Amino acid sequence: MSSKVDIFILSGFLGSGKSTLLAKLIEFEQKQGRNIGVIMNEMGEISIDSQLIPKDTPIKELLNGCICCNLQGELSLRLEELLSTYELDAIYIESSGAAHLIETVDACTHPVLANKIEMKGIITVVNAKQWLMGQMSIKLKKLIREHIKYADVIVVNKLDTVQEDMIDSLIASVKRENRDGTIIPAVHADINPKIIFSTNHTLKSPSYASHKEEHAHFNLRTFTFRIEHPVNRIRLEKWLNKLPGQLYRAKGFVKLDESPGIYLFNYSYGGIMIERYRNQNDYSTLMVVIGENLDFEHMNATLIELQA
Repeated sequence: MSSKVDIFILSGFLGSGKSTLLAKLIEFEQKQGRNIGVIMNEMGEISIDSQLIPKDTPIKELLNGCICCNLQGELSLRLEELLSTYELDAIYIESSGAAHLIETVDACTHPVLANKIEMKGIITVVNAKQWLMGQMSIKLKKLIREHIKYADVIVVNKLDTVQEDMIDSLIASVKRENRDGTIIPAVHADINPKIIFSTNHTLKSPSYASHKEEHAHFNLRTFTFRIEHPVNRIRLEKWLNKLPGQLYRAKGFVKLDESPGIYLFNYSYGGIMIERYRNQNDYSTLMVVIGENLDFEHMNATLIELQA
């Protein structure tokens, strides 16, 4: 088993076939001899879809809310529980149909977990008929487009519910939302799982023990950097605001040049919040960055200068 546990996020609107696909992926993984854990998020008070998961699979349920908003902290706790209780190779997180992917990735990347997990990718399941008909609110259409845009793999499911002569145009319309993603046509979420696992890879940079995670067909990326030396909080904020690309989130543990101790910082929407972390355990000082079209080499080089 690798030193870090692989994290996969499974997204898609209600009724798209996420749970059916999840069961197939778990079965495939277990046949490869891998130990799998699952976190399932349901908006209601009872989880029905968890009944599809093999009984010997460690599972945590997040009910009556959404992991991208009011259950963000709960997701981090459930991840920590799985990691500390079981020896796992991968954890699959099935988000609710209403979850926003950026916030879901954000919830998975708490600095305490950064040295224990590797974000491997997002798999989005699309209901072919729902997407083709387009009979949905503007808000819902925007959400589904987001699910498609940020995915490594898009499974266009339930193709048996649309006319055969419409399939090519349907696939083309999905492709326009994510030109680099891998699109897999499917009925009953019956796919070859090997296609999914061949679309992602991990690249590591040895310098300054920084870690780079990049997906072959993925614009939304997460990067983890070690921060070896104390930093100046003003320079740190300026560095974050000047990064090329679209920065959505940044967070981590740092030491400041102005005062001893460990500080937790969170950056979003152009502003940074830094507070002394009460639990002064020996946490690694590191930074997790989430964004789109980010330049790892540039960030790594300038972050080194920031610590000089």
